[in-house]
Amino acid sequence: MLTGALYSMSVVAHLALVGLLLFLCFRTRSKGLMFMSAILLTGGIYDWIFEQVVEYYVVQWIENQEGNGITERMSPSELLMVVACIESLLYNCLCLLGGFLVYREWRHGKFHQPSI
Repeated sequence: MLTGALYSMSVVAHLALVGLLLFLCFRTRSKGLMFMSAILLTGGIYDWIFEQVVEYYVVQWIENQEGNGITERMSPSELLMVVACIESLLYNCLCLLGGFLVYREWRHGKFHQPSI
């Protein structure tokens, strides 16, 4: 029960963050914020793509153990760990790229206080 509540709170916080970023996107017309919002909204698609790649290679591993250069060097659990690291690295690099775009727009004066 506690894990379900924590999971639902995490989803609500994630959706609130995406909603805030979308609001700021429309208000500021920032390319960096749009990029970050798109990454946060499509995170499940990245998970699905990596899941398909892993499934393909694990099935290939089970069917044909010999003659494959990858199977001689690492076990299936090591492959899963490498793919998980690559997935998180790619996701974090895309978020950092969005942060860099926001920083560059901020340095050029895109975000400023409205005059009273």
